[in-house]
Amino acid sequence: MARDFSAELRALVSLPVFFVGGLPRSGTTWVQQMLNAHPQVLCLGESHFMNDLVPTLHAAMDGYGTRRAEGRDTWAPTVRGPRPMLLMPMVRAGFVALVQENLDDRPVSSLRAIGEKTPDNIMHLRRIWAVFPSARFVNVIRDGRDGAVSAFIRFRTKLPATMTRRDYMKAYGEGWSARIRAARDLAPGHAYHEVRYEALHAEPLAEAARLFAFLGADPGAGPVGQALATASFESLSGGRRQGQEDASSHYRRGEVGSWAETLSASEVAAFEDAAGAMMDELGYPRAADRASAF
Repeated sequence: MARDFSAELRALVSLPVFFVGGLPRSGTTWVQQMLNAHPQVLCLGESHFMNDLVPTLHAAMDGYGTRRAEGRDTWAPTVRGPRPMLLMPMVRAGFVALVQENLDDRPVSSLRAIGEKTPDNIMHLRRIWAVFPSARFVNVIRDGRDGAVSAFIRFRTKLPATMTRRDYMKAYGEGWSARIRAARDLAPGHAYHEVRYEALHAEPLAEAARLFAFLGADPGAGPVGQALATASFESLSGGRRQGQEDASSHYRRGEVGSWAETLSASEVAAFEDAAGAMMDELGYPRAADRASAF
């Protein structure tokens, strides 16, 4: 049967929109895969909609406005280019078109929410809520020490050759703290939900159910359990068990707390000196507190 694109469009426009973001290597891909495995949720992978397509659309319209204001190639009365606020319907239509292009045979009638995951979304919350005032935002938060270890391994070849792991722990800690702080400061008055990587490991069914309920999808054990199974580490890694490491894989290890056996005391201190206040606010124990607990 041929697709009715007009009917799809009308249905998609009416659905709630959400975005997922977080620090690099914080579990955003795991969350995206889990969300997309629920029959009522479509969550695109890294489209970079907010930090690529949206600025590109604005730049195109700015260029158009400049050319019209200067009367280029025009020999009669011309027009004014639209102001940014008037472009919002076009930008929203661009997101719906992106979703529609990537339905991949998903029945629109079953969907209750449509969204996208790009880690950098956490840095574009003002833009997200300017374009979609009612958008729901999911901030995936992981112990920054684990995130920093994973990111250093993953991105080592892209870092300056002179950057040591201790240097990276400090830089990651500063970014981790600043981005989470900025998101929390912007969140009041908006639909904002934090997902802890560690909680998803410890209580996957309960945490995932809360997340799906936040998005307006069925939080029942059936669909949530199936989504978790589809997005399990074993499934995503091609059969490896949690803790069985493959440094070349996007799904490297899938464990909580491995920083403690990886980082030196100096490297841990570099991160905690940079991010200690946010760790305390989020309830992540510092290394000295962990040691005293044993």
